Amino acid sequence: MVNAEHRNGQGKPATVKITVFIILSILISSVGGIIFGYDTGIIGGAIVFIGKEFQINDLVQGVIVSMSLLGAMIGALAAGPLADKYGRKVNLFIAGLCFTFGAAISGFSHHIEILTLARILQGIGVGASSVLVPVYIAELSPARIRGVLVTSFQLMITVGIVMAYGVNTMAESHGEWRLPVGIAGIFGVLLAAGVIFVTESPRWLIAVNRHDLARRTLIRLRGHQHVDAEIKETERLNAIEQDNMRWRDLFRGHVRPMIVIGVLVAFFSNACGINLVIYFAPQILQSSGFTSSASWIGTVGLGITNVAFTVVGMLIVDRVGRRPLLILGAVGLTISLVILAVLFSVPVFPGSNWLALGSLVFYIVMYAVSPGMLGFLMISEISPLRARAKVTSLSIFIIFATNLVIALLSLPMLNGMGASATFWLFSIICVAFTLFSFFVPETKGKSLEEVELYFKQKYAGAIAMKSTTHE
Repeated sequence: MVNAEHRNGQGKPATVKITVFIILSILISSVGGIIFGYDTGIIGGAIVFIGKEFQINDLVQGVIVSMSLLGAMIGALAAGPLADKYGRKVNLFIAGLCFTFGAAISGFSHHIEILTLARILQGIGVGASSVLVPVYIAELSPARIRGVLVTSFQLMITVGIVMAYGVNTMAESHGEWRLPVGIAGIFGVLLAAGVIFVTESPRWLIAVNRHDLARRTLIRLRGHQHVDAEIKETERLNAIEQDNMRWRDLFRGHVRPMIVIGVLVAFFSNACGINLVIYFAPQILQSSGFTSSASWIGTVGLGITNVAFTVVGMLIVDRVGRRPLLILGAVGLTISLVILAVLFSVPVFPGSNWLALGSLVFYIVMYAVSPGMLGFLMISEISPLRARAKVTSLSIFIIFATNLVIALLSLPMLNGMGASATFWLFSIICVAFTLFSFFVPETKGKSLEEVELYFKQKYAGAIAMKSTTHE
């Protein structure tokens, strides 16, 4: 059992016990993050060889890349309602199976149509686990360390990306794509098999009126008998959330600005060009003057940087705050993309390849400590209590929809418009991201009720004035 010391409201240290049951549950469920990251990272290297083997053009290659994201959109929308009805464990199990079979079929497919369908099945597992894992971890974690544990999902995504880069680097010299794509199924097996041995969410057990089992589960998770206060708080929040809003209610009153901000955080966190960099980093580095092998080594370095600075972001987010980090990241992303756009606008010169690599490293650093780490966290924080499930599913859907468009168009844009015009386009998006980030409220240290109260107080006057004007 691990002890983590925190300060309570009176400044006195409060010890939080992290039991082996929590550690095991989070480790197993976090495989869902590795699934997301590995699938994202592996296809960027594999698609080049897939294109050569099947003799397909850039647009069709973009379709192959994006089909996983189409499946993820389906999985994200379906996961929330299914998890509320049947529980977190069984749906995580199904997500692992979908990813396993999708990856295995992809690795063995000899027809482009089968590969496309397999990518969709694989994506369903990615999308479902992306909704379920953060929710599951949040519902198991002690309140005082929930933020750090939930953001560990993003850390596992970056770990999965690095693993994919390493596999691609080893496979690149052999022109191999089937093994790197197929072995992804191992992570699906780990997730599906692992969840059999972990506990169900006590929050869900209370929601379905299995209070005795929820109490026993919390005692195992917390390592002591004193769980009455937590059960009462969970029951109170559950009673609030049981009064669900209808979809049309999400666009009324103080809820509307909450939805708009949450959706735009989801959009800009991915429209800033991160998947362009992750999918096509090797091609970008080769275009700047690196050899093929050197570009893959550089790409692995980018992945390691992503992991390292995601940890940095996790460590400072509760000290610095969400809003300052979001503004810093948006500005940094804009600067790095402008430098890349200028570099690709002029002929290659001595040292331009290293300048391009430095700009990509700076981009990854800014993304890791800002939108990459903040995206999932802020989506969960800026959500009305009575519509958390709907808003979470909607926001994750927006994430994958944005990724789908970028995956579908990035390669044709790079080869058609050129790298310079492509980077200028994403620079403009990041300028809009920067402007938007100044309007995002700070949520550090606020409970979900306090965040919603902020929006009620801020927009109640404006809404009332608008209603009076119409009358």
